[in-house]
Amino acid sequence: MFGTISESEMRRRAENIGLLVQSVRLEGGDVTRAFMRDAGEYERGSIGSAEPLSCTRRRYGLE
Repeated sequence: MFGTISESEMRRRAENIGLLVQSVRLEGGDVTRAFMRDAGEYERGSIGSAEPLSCTRRRYGLE
């Protein structure tokens, strides 16, 4: 586990994830369930901010 975060930090992270997803969709893309699962872990504080990107890169053989 990465660490315990406050409720306000969780809300901030959830908002940022929402903005990220919205941006991707506005550009014509979509996000995978796997990414959303990783993003949920980040939102809850289970993983750090670099992990969702790292997980995605590993998933697609880019790392």
